[in-house]
Amino acid sequence: MFTRSDIHKVFDKYYSALVLYANRFLPLRNECEDLVQDIFVDLLEKKPVFPDETSLRAYLYKSTRNRCYNHLKHLKVRDKYASHRIQQVEEEASFLQEVMEEEISRQLYQAVESLSGRKREIIMLSLKGLKNSDIALTLGIQLQTVKTIKSSAYRELRALFSHTDVIACFIMIK
Repeated sequence: MFTRSDIHKVFDKYYSALVLYANRFLPLRNECEDLVQDIFVDLLEKKPVFPDETSLRAYLYKSTRNRCYNHLKHLKVRDKYASHRIQQVEEEASFLQEVMEEEISRQLYQAVESLSGRKREIIMLSLKGLKNSDIALTLGIQLQTVKTIKSSAYRELRALFSHTDVIACFIMIK
């Protein structure tokens, strides 16, 4: 059975070596120090009996190794959980982004549908990715006419969305 004085002697003799041994398994020295200190606290609380110093030394090194393995297992589980949680958050954020994009698209197309004939035609073609010159060719009108009508349509759309945050949301998403 160990007395406090015996524990101090064992601590002084083995602490540094055990921390170095633990450091072979764990990269952070402060984790190693905490782990080895916990072993000595257990030694003090449990007060095991060892027939000789070799048994004590074996106990200390095995305890250190086992605690390192347990700590690594815990880190692995924690990292796996954190990774899983991050994936969930990313999926939730992705879902919310998709919902926002769909809602913005819906509102935009609804606003475009409210435009008069040529304005609606030109904006719809523009939304499909056509350039002004292609729109002019498709509709059989002058390039400058496309630009003028498009500019007027954008002014109307901006006025429609001036009271909402749709444009700001659209800019943030893209």
